[in-house]
Amino acid sequence: MTVLVLAAKAAVAAALLASGGAKLADLAGFAAAIKLFVPARAPAWVLAAARYAAVTIAAGELFAGAVSLCWPSLAWVNLAVLALCCCFAVVAGIGYARHRGRPCHCFGALTSRGFGLVSLLRAAAILTAAAIARVSLHPAPQLHFALAFHLLLLAGAILLAAAATAAAKALLMQPESAGTVA
Repeated sequence: MTVLVLAAKAAVAAALLASGGAKLADLAGFAAAIKLFVPARAPAWVLAAARYAAVTIAAGELFAGAVSLCWPSLAWVNLAVLALCCCFAVVAGIGYARHRGRPCHCFGALTSRGFGLVSLLRAAAILTAAAIARVSLHPAPQLHFALAFHLLLLAGAILLAAAATAAAKALLMQPESAGTVA
């Protein structure tokens, strides 16, 4: 059971790091996706705040992914990640119902798919993994790592996010006909 929980924690953390890094590379695209969920009669400042919301969400994903990966036994982080993944599932559901086919930018420029069945299933899979990761590691012994190990995990988290950012930026620089992953 402990291996399954740790694998789920690592998978969700990696997804959050990749997603957050890729969103940072394409803030304009992600902000446009956020605007899809703003009511038409909202004040202009609400639409203008979409870019700030995009930065905040991407930074939140990076923070949650890094802390979750580096300190897997912190229960509050697991709960926060589960709540974040619940929000993603709700957004995927609403996007599927109201904005089918429109770009979701869930993984920035790393995906060209829009809101659809695949994005809904992907959100459900990530939510399921986050729910598994939320399972407490008790009565198994708590994980105690040396500080150096935590720092190595943090370095790995930074590298993963940086790689996702660089890959998304590279895809944004390609002509439209080149296509994207996923």
